[in-house]
Amino acid sequence: MTNRIDLIDHANLLRDQIRLVEMAAHAVDDRDQRSALIGGCEQAREHMEKLLDMMRKIPRGEAITAAEGTSG
Repeated sequence: MTNRIDLIDHANLLRDQIRLVEMAAHAVDDRDQRSALIGGCEQAREHMEKLLDMMRKIPRGEAITAAEGTSG
């Protein structure tokens, strides 16, 4: 069962990667930043695909619950 903590972790990774992509986009004229932008987009896509895969595996109607032993 997919739990809420994993979803939040992957969503946070995606958010952080998108922020890095945004910073690289502001300096896209620099060759190194262009490479960073391409790499960042690829990593963001990987995080998005992982997050989508996790969401698709949650059975319809099933609650997304926190993992056992965690408080929050």
